[in-house]
Amino acid sequence: MAGTTKGKAAKGQVKVTRQKTGTVVSVPEFLTLKRPKGDLVLQIKREQVSLTSLERVYWPDEKLTKFDLLCYYLKIADHIMPFLKDRPAILQRWPRGIKAPMFFQQDLESAPAFIKTIRLTNQEGRELDYAVYSTTASLLHFVNLGSIEQHPWHSTIAKLDNPDWIAIDLDPKKAPWENVLQVALTGKEVCDEIGLKAFPKTSGSSGIHIYLPLKPTNEYESVAEFSRLLATEIARRVPKIATVERTIAKRKSDQVYVDWMQNARGKSLAAVFTARAKPKATVSMPLTWKQIEQGVKISDFSVKNVPALLKKKGDAWSEFFNQRQTLKLA
Repeated sequence: MAGTTKGKAAKGQVKVTRQKTGTVVSVPEFLTLKRPKGDLVLQIKREQVSLTSLERVYWPDEKLTKFDLLCYYLKIADHIMPFLKDRPAILQRWPRGIKAPMFFQQDLESAPAFIKTIRLTNQEGRELDYAVYSTTASLLHFVNLGSIEQHPWHSTIAKLDNPDWIAIDLDPKKAPWENVLQVALTGKEVCDEIGLKAFPKTSGSSGIHIYLPLKPTNEYESVAEFSRLLATEIARRVPKIATVERTIAKRKSDQVYVDWMQNARGKSLAAVFTARAKPKATVSMPLTWKQIEQGVKISDFSVKNVPALLKKKGDAWSEFFNQRQTLKLA
């Protein structure tokens, strides 16, 4: 996540960098390569993406490389891009893999010509050029920089002040996984009662995320207040296993933290379908509520098996943006 960013948007002033020249391959050719090393240029429709150090190991225990991650995102691009397109990106970079230091990059100082940016002013008054997801090529460029995970804003650049989803993070800390699943089902119960459609996914880390698609008609402050009320009601119904208490020391070990506080301008959660910089190369996987009831596990989904699962079972969130809702706020 990142701190909230306020202020008006302006056209980005990022330095345009030249792409490296080298062997140019198509997407089908790229996907059939066997353990490639070094650099090459990938042709994706009209754009060429320079990809470097393809043999670099990102998950040492699983022996998965940058090339493996790039292949994963290419295979699931049609599924993840609707949740990234035209959104500012919070770049979390692991250039040396998940066991090396990570750093945040909000200000994109230089980029190829095909990368879209937007200039925003943060709370400290600094003007920052944020990267914007636009095409699959832009996603792969960010991945090549070491952005294993994808963290988009809750709003698009067309309506920066108006989020088009609510995100509730069920964070277990030390609570049993069974409690996380039960709190998620309680969340569905509350949403059903107030007539709102909710979509669950694994966080890919330790918890469950519940998303509610919205029409971008309300500003962040109103959406955040609604999120607070929703989270509070969820916790009220199952107080033994859920809480909205932020302070870890004040929570009971069995309680799941119902975190509504990421619903602010400039904050983000890990995107649906994103790979996570976690052991086993887990993925934030969209789920059905039936899967929650059946006891789904985070370890069920990884970079290795998600593309095949999508082909076999389909996308549980395929209708997400067709279910945009209007919040009825007092």
